[in-house]
Amino acid sequence: MKYMSSAIGAGKIRRASRFIQSDGRSFLVAIDMQSSTGSGPALDVVEQIAEGGPDGILASWQVARRYPEAFSDCGLILRIDGALSQMGNYGQSDTFSLMYGAEQAAMIGADAVVLMAFPGADDEHLSLRRLAAVVKECEQIGMPVIAESIPGTWAKTIPWDAEHISKSARICVEIGADAVKTMAPPETSELAEVVANCEAPLFVLGGPKKDSEAEVLQYATSVVAAGASGIAFGRNTWGAANPTEMVKKLHAAVHGE
Repeated sequence: MKYMSSAIGAGKIRRASRFIQSDGRSFLVAIDMQSSTGSGPALDVVEQIAEGGPDGILASWQVARRYPEAFSDCGLILRIDGALSQMGNYGQSDTFSLMYGAEQAAMIGADAVVLMAFPGADDEHLSLRRLAAVVKECEQIGMPVIAESIPGTWAKTIPWDAEHISKSARICVEIGADAVKTMAPPETSELAEVVANCEAPLFVLGGPKKDSEAEVLQYATSVVAAGASGIAFGRNTWGAANPTEMVKKLHAAVHGE
């Protein structure tokens, strides 16, 4: 059946190749949660990030719409869930909802979409059903889906250890996610266990701002060495003294340049 092919499947492969390089690795910069926080990165930081040459940028709708030139040489991964703010009491329950769909993502030129998933949470059915619905919609147009897999909740209602991180990522992939963004276990060496159980590219998030740029670079190098397909760093990239130079250094760390 090698002579058969699929236009939809080809579309997904082409889009994924915009942010995953030929070595199978990717350095992603996250500029996508300010729609909830209302603060964080400078308004024009995406231009500084783009100048450094990341493989892809996780972006809010406004960043994608306002700065289209920033994505001419890298992938656009659109944050499609949220519709909440952190201005009031930020509870432990899942209050996320979908803001955009696959067709809107395609309209703005996205190469993939990203949304949260909370396997193990008391209300896990909310995020897992959202993920399944997005997978179904994106399969119809060849749009890759990245699940941001958080075991339990952000409140760590279940341990963020290798076992739970691994199971959470596996669940997201089994539902249909094409890639996973998640944290590394406290012992980075245990990330290999997570990767072995995840039949999809796995990108490690950066977490809180680290004390030094050297620590950021060391962490990026260690997670890739442990088997991760790459990283998806936010404040540890755009929060650097020189975001452009930090992007260049992290790109080299991920791709072994």
